[in-house]
Amino acid sequence: MGVDGAGGDVTVCIARAKAATFAPIELNDLKEDTQVRKLGRTPLLSAALVAALAVAACGSAEDEPADTTEAEPSATTTEGGAPEATEPMPEPSATAITLWHSWKDLEIESLNEVLAGFNAMYPDVTIETLFIPHEDIQNKATTELGAGEGPDILIDASDRGPSYLEANLIYDMSDLISPEVVDGLVDSAVDAVTYDGVLVGLPQTLKGVVMFRNKALMADPPASLDDIIDAGDASLERGYFFAMAHLSEACGGMIANADGTAAFNTPEGVCWLELIDSFPGVAGEYNNDNDVDTFKQGMTSVIIDGTWNASGLADAIGPENLAIDPWPTTESGALSGVVQTESIYIGANTFDDKLAASAAFVEYFLSPEAQAILANPDKAGHIPAVDGLQVEGDIQAQALAAFQSGGVAQPRHGGCYWANMDTALQAYFGGSSSAEDALAEAAETINSAVEAGECP
Repeated sequence: MGVDGAGGDVTVCIARAKAATFAPIELNDLKEDTQVRKLGRTPLLSAALVAALAVAACGSAEDEPADTTEAEPSATTTEGGAPEATEPMPEPSATAITLWHSWKDLEIESLNEVLAGFNAMYPDVTIETLFIPHEDIQNKATTELGAGEGPDILIDASDRGPSYLEANLIYDMSDLISPEVVDGLVDSAVDAVTYDGVLVGLPQTLKGVVMFRNKALMADPPASLDDIIDAGDASLERGYFFAMAHLSEACGGMIANADGTAAFNTPEGVCWLELIDSFPGVAGEYNNDNDVDTFKQGMTSVIIDGTWNASGLADAIGPENLAIDPWPTTESGALSGVVQTESIYIGANTFDDKLAASAAFVEYFLSPEAQAILANPDKAGHIPAVDGLQVEGDIQAQALAAFQSGGVAQPRHGGCYWANMDTALQAYFGGSSSAEDALAEAAETINSAVEAGECP
């Protein structure tokens, strides 16, 4: 592979170590004892540094590495200060990298299979894994990466990515990962990890809001909202989180502007509230689990809920009766649901061979081969982020189809939206406020919080 820089093309030669392997994760030995490096250099690759790495890779495994301390990396950052690579990644040489995650049980079995597949391709790269509980991983990653340590690879929720990026704790992935890999991912999933034009990590599994149907009560997928209403036994959630995507797809509006201010106080917003108010369900109920409970009891034909509840719904009514349908049409568009992702990041303290190995692992992790392993319904059972991947589980395949056809990336907006939007929706549904007044009041409160810096 040729690398353009340092006065000409440099041919990269790969020196293979003889006995490097990865260490499988032991389910009963998930302790925070993984040793990680401490590095203090600027996290990017200049042309001179890439050239030096390429020449160093041409030696044997026993050769001393080339001294690159004289090559000063130029500080290239994104607008928010996040590090970005400026040259193509060389092939990974013998090195060890660390991976932090919050996966458990069957997910870990699938992860071990993925690690084995990567090791077969790159036997000289050792991957050391560390389990950290989900509730702790953000704080630990923020602290360790901020101190110049932390993981080379981090698997964590996508909504935490912008905070990591703004704190310069992770790489902008735009120039680390080949465009072919990114182009092969579900569009709405890529949208969910794009922030200010920067790829904040990459989506490696999907979850989100979908429409479930009990086939024993409604044999065929409803084509329109009217079909659902006419059935007489459906209950569609009207809570803000489960209903926010309808504003975009059914009414052509937006929740928030790029600067964080409210964008919903518009005629499209009024369309949205009127649409949600037409949903079938028990009068006066809002954002509770009664729809899920009656669905599990075989009393409700259609509900809107999260994919994370799919297994519980299948257990209750029988997997043969559960379906996830494409979103039905409305008079002005179609219903929709937010798409969320769990993302894979590369830590900002990762350089040189470790950076090349980490980028190679991320690309393999997002390959159809690895995504099929993670989608195995008998193990991890993830909904893959790869577009068009054939998966074994019917529900996973149906969820992926719903995300591909009508999913909307969850809008990134501050925490001040949630309570104020719930208040606005309930005021309108309860009849104490018009749609226009409810939206205007919520927008005024939210915008004041944004301007005061009180809407993180």
